Amino acid sequence: MDYHPLFDLTSVFLLIVITAGFTPPSSFLRIACLPVLTCLTWHCVSRCPDYFARSSWASAVGGYTTSSLLHYVDVVLLNRWSFDAQGPAKNGLLVRGASRVSGGSAEPQPRAAQPSYPPPGAKARLMFGVSVFFSWRFINTPYQVRNVPTLDAKLHSRRRFLLDTGLTIIVCYLILDAMNSSQNDDYMAEEFYSLDKIGLFSRIREVTLRELVMRFFAAVGLGAGLVSFQRGVYSIAAFVCVAARLSSPLDWPPFNGPISRISSLRYFWSIFWHQINSHRLDAMANYVIHDVCRLRRGGRPARYIRPCMIFLISGLWHVVIDVSSGISMQDSGALPFFLIQPLGIFIEDLVRSRGLTKAFPSVVQSCFGFLWVGLWMAWTAPAYLYPIINASKPGDGVVPFSIIGYVKGRLE
Repeated sequence: MDYHPLFDLTSVFLLIVITAGFTPPSSFLRIACLPVLTCLTWHCVSRCPDYFARSSWASAVGGYTTSSLLHYVDVVLLNRWSFDAQGPAKNGLLVRGASRVSGGSAEPQPRAAQPSYPPPGAKARLMFGVSVFFSWRFINTPYQVRNVPTLDAKLHSRRRFLLDTGLTIIVCYLILDAMNSSQNDDYMAEEFYSLDKIGLFSRIREVTLRELVMRFFAAVGLGAGLVSFQRGVYSIAAFVCVAARLSSPLDWPPFNGPISRISSLRYFWSIFWHQINSHRLDAMANYVIHDVCRLRRGGRPARYIRPCMIFLISGLWHVVIDVSSGISMQDSGALPFFLIQPLGIFIEDLVRSRGLTKAFPSVVQSCFGFLWVGLWMAWTAPAYLYPIINASKPGDGVVPFSIIGYVKGRLE
């Protein structure tokens, strides 16, 4: 039986909400739901290319469904969130301020209030399940993930927040519109972004300065496009929830960290890049390292294996997202891209441990850091980006209506 992938996403949402809100931490139903959720997720991922004309929309639905499955593994199975505990539980007791398996990302926040305990009832349990489903950074709770940016005090006002968020939505839309308008250049794609151009050092003698420049801007474009799409969707949700008085501006801190922190790969991934996935990645990586492999917490092997495990899980997850957009597993470059990132971080740690940058002023160090991150991404990002570019089709943009195209048409 075939059906639209949106039914899979809806079913995944309902199952997670009901399981999180209505079952105790040790319930067998929690384990029994995992294969059901996995089947629903795989059906969604495999059918998205057939039901969505735009690959970006297909990957968004497939990615969100896959994210929900990983979120279930994190909060329902590993950390065992429950209504009775109003948070993660261990042996039926609330673990305040620390995730059961996430050794670092769930530290208590001083400004967060302790969880309240509403009276039992179907409505309260349902609302708890919904809250757990949408709590990816656990904002304003004792389990808030690290490095979440602080909302500017000027935006605590509901009116000011809505104006700023509305402007952000417009800017993100226009950036995506402009990028979509530039994707229709077949010559550029064939000349610079073909799959045989992914390797760099293996064909260093034939690489031109122009190609290096195009690789650099392709990496910048990848980051700008992802940030604009993700932040745009986040801003739409924030605008709707705050405008409808479902939540306050304090529940919607900035999606990304300050761009000034892109002075190293470690800061890029842990501070500037959104931390939406950090809790679940930390939880699963720590479970494999400490609970399965029994490596000692704080030991040197665990310290170096942990980032590799996090990027491995993230890479496999993004391969699945690529499949939902119509790219085969064999053609996806997500896994090589994510697996190479720990190497860059280890190189940074080695340079820092040798004190090779201490002789330079902080401004010079930051400039070198920006250059280093840009060059690293120019080398590694094409493995992930070029298959996506080659798989895209005309009219395959993110935005449903081109404002720039409409204005151009009116001026011609």
